[in-house]
Amino acid sequence: MKEFLFQSKYFHVWNQHFNRSKNTKRKYIFALKRFEAFLQREGFEGELDFEKFHGSREYPDRYLPIQRKVIEGFVHYLKNEERVTDSLLSATVTGLKSFFGFLYDMDFIQHNPMQDIPTPKYERPIQNTALSLEECNDLLAAALRRDPFYRQEFVMVWFMLITGLRRSEVHFLKRSHLNLDTRIVRVSERQKTDPSPVAIPKNLTEELKRYVNHPNYLRGSEQGGEYLFHNINGGLMPFRWIPRTLRGLSQEAALSRFVRPHDLRRTTGYLMQQSGVNIFLVKNQLRQKDLATTLIYVPPLLDMAKILEDD
Repeated sequence: MKEFLFQSKYFHVWNQHFNRSKNTKRKYIFALKRFEAFLQREGFEGELDFEKFHGSREYPDRYLPIQRKVIEGFVHYLKNEERVTDSLLSATVTGLKSFFGFLYDMDFIQHNPMQDIPTPKYERPIQNTALSLEECNDLLAAALRRDPFYRQEFVMVWFMLITGLRRSEVHFLKRSHLNLDTRIVRVSERQKTDPSPVAIPKNLTEELKRYVNHPNYLRGSEQGGEYLFHNINGGLMPFRWIPRTLRGLSQEAALSRFVRPHDLRRTTGYLMQQSGVNIFLVKNQLRQKDLATTLIYVPPLLDMAKILEDD
């Protein structure tokens, strides 16, 4: 059958401007494929026009934009006929929300059929991939052994463990976003949440001062390197640099698993919690909008009792 959705102007523009990760994009495309297959099943044919989606046999020149009932029919089909899992249903609705939300924001459609369509909820299995304090020390020690002088990898790992920044945020972080006098990191690019400062402790600040004044770093900066972690020629590191570095350090540290970038973010929350930091401060450090997300990252412990009492 003809791929009318994937040949449409809507998909081409959305595809061109999509700026999330490749993995997220792949999931959203799968959602669109399921939606297109549903429309084909329902007998849709011809050129796709969401503004003139519903025709009238009685009045051939009258059309209506795509209605909410089409989406509700699609969700009902997935749940009751395809019997997809709760997680897949949630991911599919999320993908359609992104797609139609983009079209609406870009004025490609005047009515968003996904408006007020709830995203199905499901219980995510909680995977605690945080590193123990001993594993953190082993990882940092391996980084020091590999390069005891410039210590770029050492700084990167320590920085991610303390700040909880995401891989993309660290990769594109500029030196100008660090205020080493006030010990604040300003994150404003390549992030999912609103811009907000992140605190760093004094000992990490001193290490950062040493790092940005090292001859290797200054040589790169003189050649136009504006990023905190630039290569020796001042250019941006390859995007695979962080996961590749962590994989190598995991092996050298003889850890039982390969550490991934997001494991360091989870470890930030875990270490803060183990130090007795209030769960709300953990949420602020990780810059998460909802407390429920933070509770997925770290077990609630005694803070849960307080939350329930406050409710």
